[in-house]
Order: sequence, then structure tokens, then C-alpha cells
Amino acid sequence: MKKLIYTTIITFISLSAWAQSEAIYTFNLFNQLNFNPAYAGSKNVLDAGLIYRNQWWSGVDGSPKNINLYGHMPFAKNTSGIGLNVLTDKIGLDKVLTVGLDYAYRIKFKNNNVLALGLGGRFENAGADWAKINGGVDPNDQEFGGGGSESKSTFNVGPGVYFNNRKFYIGASLPRMLANSLYNDKNAFSSKVNTWFFQTGLTLPISQNAQLLPNVQVRYNPNTPFDFDANLNLMLYDAFMIGVMYRYEDSIDGLLVYQFKNGFRLGASIDFTTSDLQDATTGSFELMAGYTFPCEDCKIKSLRYF
Repeated sequence: MKKLIYTTIITFISLSAWAQSEAIYTFNLFNQLNFNPAYAGSKNVLDAGLIYRNQWWSGVDGSPKNINLYGHMPFAKNTSGIGLNVLTDKIGLDKVLTVGLDYAYRIKFKNNNVLALGLGGRFENAGADWAKINGGVDPNDQEFGGGGSESKSTFNVGPGVYFNNRKFYIGASLPRMLANSLYNDKNAFSSKVNTWFFQTGLTLPISQNAQLLPNVQVRYNPNTPFDFDANLNLMLYDAFMIGVMYRYEDSIDGLLVYQFKNGFRLGASIDFTTSDLQDATTGSFELMAGYTFPCEDCKIKSLRYF
């Protein structure tokens, strides 16, 4: 009965509106383009990857499923960075495609310190196939899409700032400046809908072959509950990573990553739900694959994780 209730809730959300929000991943350390355009080019080489996320997979029909394909690289002698970020999001009857293009202007300082100022634009398109539930909906009922299908597109833009060196990073961003959405045509700046992202992390050596990589992401919107992720990873031999994350009032997550010497990496994570949804589902999981392209002139002595 509880699973039916939660499934009904997901379907209702899908029918109600195409709300827009940033996709939140357990592997956000590996692709910060999702929320900060100034991250583009930060690894000093071409870096690309794919993340698949399946939410509430063990008990809620129509639960969200996300695919994130991304790539970014520096250019103009590392004074600029460019990134491409593609996301697909399927929830209930809805499918959302997001294509983002990010640019970062990179200012170099001594000791490998870099300050980047970024700007990102994103195109979003959503479609709903009402015919999938036309057995229970009157085809003439326009309130529920008329029994057919519909789609809508919109555009948004947002800035970001990102400072990093080989052992530390900190950033802040506002991915969406405009108040428009896939259900609201208001193309104006409004602080009521803006969500700020703040993130920071560092590398702490604990032995010759081990290091800790803690990182935190805080998401702030004055009209929504406080939200953050706190993550602690242990890196061994610059290749194997095991980590744990706490997502505020939502889940406790575990992750594993292996980075091969040729730059290829694989990862998997699982989120154990701690919210009221735990009565209906075990949690979510992610799979990740990525590749950091080699660069003979970059003089990079160790693999970069941020």
C-alpha cells in the first residue's frame, strides 16, 4: 500500500508541472559543470565522462532516472576553459533534455593557483506522453494534456567563480538567474527562485600512499529548506577511492572509484534513504565512467580529482 502511495505521488508530480532544479549526484566531485560553469578547464586537460543515476529504484514506479554526459577542457594557453554538459531526466511520464555550454576565464597566479570566472547557458526541453495513461484519462480532458503528448522549451543562464590549486578548491555559483521554468514563462531575474551553490574540498596526505579528500556542497535558497552534502573519501595509491557521504535529511551514501594509470576511471555508488521514503524504497544508485586525456606538455605528476 505504501509503495502504491509513493508511486502515486511521483505520478502526480509528473502530471502537475515541469519543475526545474539542478540534478544532484553522489559523484558531483567528478563533474562540477552541473552547477558551476567556472569549473570548465580546471583539470588543465580534456576530461570527459558519463554518470547514470537511478533514484528510488527498489520500490517506486516512475522514479527519476538521469544520464549525464559531460566534457570540458582548457584552451588559449590555459587562459580559458569550455565545457559541454548534457543531461536527460526521466520521471513518470516526463522526459527532460538539458544541453549546457559553459565558458570560464582563468586567471593564473603563483604556485599553481587559478581563479576562474565562468558563465553558463542551458537549453531545456521537456515532453510528456499522456497517451501512456489514456486508459484512465478522458482524451477530451485538457487539464491532463488531452490524452496526447506535449513539449516545451526554455533557456536559462548563470555565473560562477572557482578557485583551485593541486590541493584545494572552493567555488560559488548561481546556475539559474532567470525566473523562467518549463511551467512558467517569466523571463526575469528573481531572487525567489535562485539557488546558490557553494562547494569546497581539499587533499590531506596521511601517508606516502594514502590521502583524504573531504568535500562539502551547500545549496542555499531562502524559500526552501537548508540543504547540503558532506563527503569524505580515502584515496589509496592514487588509484582506488572509497568514500562516504551524508546528504542532509535524505540519505547516507557509499561510493567506490578506481582510476587506471591510462586515465580511464570507473565508479559506483549507492544511496541509503534516511527520509520517510525509506518505507517504500531502499535508495538510489549511480554508475560512472570517465576518461582524462593525456597531455605530454602539461607536466601533471599525479591524477587530478578536482
